[in-house]
Amino acid sequence: MKILIWVLVIVVIGVVLFYILRKAIGADTTSVQKEMAYGPFVIRVDAISGKTYNINYGMVNQTNVSYSIWYEGKPVEFPSALQTNTGLPFLWRVQALPDAPTPTLLAGSQSLYLVYIKDGQPIVEPVIEQSSDFASVQFLDSEGGQPGAYMLVFSKSDTLNLDQLDILKGGRYLLVSEHTVLDVHTGKQMLFNKDNNAIDNYSYPQPDGALAFSPDQKKIVFNAAFQSWNTEQANLPDSEHALVVYDFENDKGYKVLYDDTDTRMKNIQDINLEWFNTYFEWNVNSDTLSLKKWDKLPYWTGSYRETDNYYYLYPVKADMVPVFKDFVLQQMGWDATNILSDTTTEYTGRTIGLGSGTTKLDIVFREDEQQISFSRNLYEEDSPEYKTMVEKIAKAFDQELLSGKHQEHFGRIYSETKKIMEL
Repeated sequence: MKILIWVLVIVVIGVVLFYILRKAIGADTTSVQKEMAYGPFVIRVDAISGKTYNINYGMVNQTNVSYSIWYEGKPVEFPSALQTNTGLPFLWRVQALPDAPTPTLLAGSQSLYLVYIKDGQPIVEPVIEQSSDFASVQFLDSEGGQPGAYMLVFSKSDTLNLDQLDILKGGRYLLVSEHTVLDVHTGKQMLFNKDNNAIDNYSYPQPDGALAFSPDQKKIVFNAAFQSWNTEQANLPDSEHALVVYDFENDKGYKVLYDDTDTRMKNIQDINLEWFNTYFEWNVNSDTLSLKKWDKLPYWTGSYRETDNYYYLYPVKADMVPVFKDFVLQQMGWDATNILSDTTTEYTGRTIGLGSGTTKLDIVFREDEQQISFSRNLYEEDSPEYKTMVEKIAKAFDQELLSGKHQEHFGRIYSETKKIMEL
């Protein structure tokens, strides 16, 4: 009997909480609607803002922004493949393609479609239909014939600039979700690598997006990484990275292996067009890519990260530590009395604390990672003064490295997989 009473009490409490939450969620709900005209189309935007329950933060503000496209007073219908598992069954984004031959929109959510008029009727033509990832767009030729920014297609979560239609312009060839090239000038679509197959066991792109575009505008260059999960230890390559050159018109590609050390590839997130142009070249016919041949490789430099105000040196040997420590002391006008601590632990490596008064800096060396990091002291709050200080020293040391100094203190970059497996 007591159990039954407690069950009833819990049910009643649940019902009460449900209605309280429902009332709270419904309260203060606001809606905004905007309309924009593009060619024969009207794009309608509906934004609904209100409270919702978040399991981690409780009641939070939330805004859902949905788009619809209208033609002659009627909504343009989209296939059910627009989305299948997001819980947001509407258009997330609508973007105009002003360089198309007729007024054309690129619209969708996880799946993307071209919308245009043919024979007086709106046509909804699939560009990519999927349910496993966010869609993406990237012009292949908008930056002097090379790829522009890689952009994911997200649902908006605010009401800023709702009356402004997004525009995609600046290039002719638009890479959509890394599997379709759309020729904006003609509307021609070229689907490639539909099944996402690796090239000689190198998967791509890593990271996302195209790295380069061939001069003949027929091939896309992606960075790729070796799939170690399906390979026996004895067959693991020395280099885990390659570039994949993919001919999207003929749906075939090939790899160009490169050595991380010889191309100074310290982090795949740092790979960019400047790096590509430094270490690779197209042949005279502009259709085949290969590594450049160097009599003497470019000098190593460090990496300053503005996001966290750290300067990194990698891959370095232990004898770089005193060299860099002395350089920092000299730059700061300090001497050995400004070495506040010098400790080594198993998990954090060697940490040298430098300072004077309220200014405190750290040099940390992790031998197993072949890395020196330089920053303000771990327990000091970051500030504009520290940012200026660390960045200035980073740039000054890079200048020394670019002059050829201290290169003997750099080592080699080793396969991460082999390090993990202790091979």
